[in-house]
Amino acid sequence: MIIEECNAINYLISTVMKKDFNVTSVKNSTDAMQQLRTDLERDLIILDISSTESDNFELLEHISTSCVLNNIQRVVISDSDDEHLKNKATALGASLFVTKPFDPLYLSEKVNALVSLNEKSIVRKKKFSFNMNIF
Repeated sequence: MIIEECNAINYLISTVMKKDFNVTSVKNSTDAMQQLRTDLERDLIILDISSTESDNFELLEHISTSCVLNNIQRVVISDSDDEHLKNKATALGASLFVTKPFDPLYLSEKVNALVSLNEKSIVRKKKFSFNMNIF
């Protein structure tokens, strides 16, 4: 899922990511939450955060504290390279912080690596999991 207000950047990221993924793109955190309520099958979310007061920070925090959504990889893109912003995003579970302007192919490579890493982790978890019935 891509959460980006700017149509041009949203289109650019969507176009590059559609080569390897099923992509849903929305303009804001409200639309993103609606999508997440109806479809929990997300591998990764790319969201734009331009300041510490951004609504997308609230979404990032919601995802990081949700037991249902916390396994979704998070990538933050921002027009700011402020260390406080980066640290806050990382503390809320962002696996990658990319500053605008960015190379869309670089972003695509990093996203592919994150999704691949997450899939290996899930397979590893499934391999060592077991079912227990309590009567």
